[in-house]
Amino acid sequence: MLQAFLRFITENQLFTPADRLLLTVSGGIDSVVLTQLCHEAGFSFGIAHCNFQLRGEDSDGDQLFVQQLAQKYGVDCHIERFETKIFAKKKGISTQMAARELRYPWFEEIRQQFRYDYILTAHHQDDLLETVLLNLTRGTGLAGLHGILPKKDRLVRPLLFAPRNNIQAFLTQNQLPWREDSSNASVDYARNRLRHHVVPILRELNPNVAASLATLAERVKATENLLAANRKTIEAEIISPEGSTIWIAIAPLE
Repeated sequence: MLQAFLRFITENQLFTPADRLLLTVSGGIDSVVLTQLCHEAGFSFGIAHCNFQLRGEDSDGDQLFVQQLAQKYGVDCHIERFETKIFAKKKGISTQMAARELRYPWFEEIRQQFRYDYILTAHHQDDLLETVLLNLTRGTGLAGLHGILPKKDRLVRPLLFAPRNNIQAFLTQNQLPWREDSSNASVDYARNRLRHHVVPILRELNPNVAASLATLAERVKATENLLAANRKTIEAEIISPEGSTIWIAIAPLE
C-alpha cells in the first residue's frame, strides 16, 4: 500500500517530500489510513479537524480522537467547531452543503496561516465512483464525468488510486483505531443510497467497477485538457457553390 501510495503521488506530481502537508482528518477509516501512510512515508504534516456539532457527544468524541491521533504522531492539530445547522438555515442549504462551504475555506485559511503547502483529503476510488454516478443522475458535462481530481490547485487527493476494500485491509493489517460515523449508514443522503443500493448491483456486473470508472475518468480528463489547450480559433473547410474552397474561422470553444 505504501509503495502504491508513493507511486501515485510521484506519477501525478501531487507534491514533493519537501512540502508541508495539512491532512484533513475526520477520524474515520480513510483519513486514519491517510495519516498513517504520510507518517510511514516520512512526510511533514499537520492535522485539521472540523467539529460540525451535528451528532452531539459523537462529534465531540471524534474531535478528542483526532487530537489524540495528532499527539500519537507528534504533529500540530488544528480544530474548529462550526455551528453548522445555524449556518445551513441562514443560507437556506442542506447541512451537507453547509459543512462543505464551512470546511474548505477554513482549511485554506489554516494552510496559509501556518504555511502548509498543500491540503490533503482522504477521497478514494469508491468516492470517485459515487461522485461520477451522482453527476450522471443530475446531468453533467466532461468535468462531471472525470469527477474528483487527484490535484486541484492546493487541494490534493493522494488516495484516489485505492478502492475502499484496500484501505480497510490496510487499516486491519496495521490494527489502526478509528471512529465510525453513524450517518454513513443512513440512506437519507443521495450518496449513501448510491453506496448501499446501486453500487452493489454494479459490482455484481463488474467487481472492478470502481477501477474501470477511474480509468474512464482519467481519459475524460485527458480529453478535457486537450480541448482546453486548443480553445483557439478552429478553422473549417467550406465548399462554395462555385466549387472553390473557403476557410472560415469558428468561434473558440468555451
